[in-house]
Amino acid sequence: MAPAPLSPSEIRSIFGRNLRQLCDGGPPISALCQEIGINRTQFNRYLSGEAFPRPDILARICAHFDVDARILLEPLEALRSALPDRFLIEMRDKLLIGRSRPVDPAVLPDAIYRFWRKSFMFRGKIVTNVALIRTRSEVTMFKGFDENLLAKQENPDARRFPRLAYYGLVRQHLDGVSIYCQDRQNQSNINFFEFGLEGNMRFYPGFALLLRRRIDGMNRMTAAVLERLPNDPALWRNIVRQDTVHDLEYAPPIVQRALDRIPDGL
Repeated sequence: MAPAPLSPSEIRSIFGRNLRQLCDGGPPISALCQEIGINRTQFNRYLSGEAFPRPDILARICAHFDVDARILLEPLEALRSALPDRFLIEMRDKLLIGRSRPVDPAVLPDAIYRFWRKSFMFRGKIVTNVALIRTRSEVTMFKGFDENLLAKQENPDARRFPRLAYYGLVRQHLDGVSIYCQDRQNQSNINFFEFGLEGNMRFYPGFALLLRRRIDGMNRMTAAVLERLPNDPALWRNIVRQDTVHDLEYAPPIVQRALDRIPDGL
């Protein structure tokens, strides 16, 4: 016998609960709504289970959180526990042979970070934005944001451009952590960071490697720095509102020195 169809109120309740879980531990709701381009009052109605989003709004929400429209009907826990595709199973069995050790929160605590690196696209420029590191059930996840530079080039007079979210997993090593990231276009990068910069444990120096073909005038490997930010939502919002591309002198001197350690290349 087929299960009874869900009522509209039940669907709204499932969606609201899923959306609250997706927002948990992330940036403030006001900043999140600005990133996605959604009215905050309406977004609060989604969170409380009072309303459904329009199809175009749902598409924005799904794209931002890297989920699909099943969040309307199925609990997020069930979606996350589904078996991965065959490629991921083979990667797990063939590449990730050694058991991954949990990330030590004493050296890389769950927090909002600022990501600094030299630009892959523009020689002589740096890129900076906020990133979230969060641990669930001994799995440490990374969520970062990039400015939509291509859209900005195509329409320089537009007032705002939604940030492009990308997601990753963090693995701990004896001498640092590696972060494996991918965005919605399946563009991947690998990062490695050491513990502490010039004796300051709030900064993590390392490098970022973008997995793509060589393009003249652009980089695939740059120096990078993670900076752990204080628990100050006003500071986080201020960073999110700023442009992401700057001259090197925009960064603090300690970050400038770290970014100059690795020459642009590849």
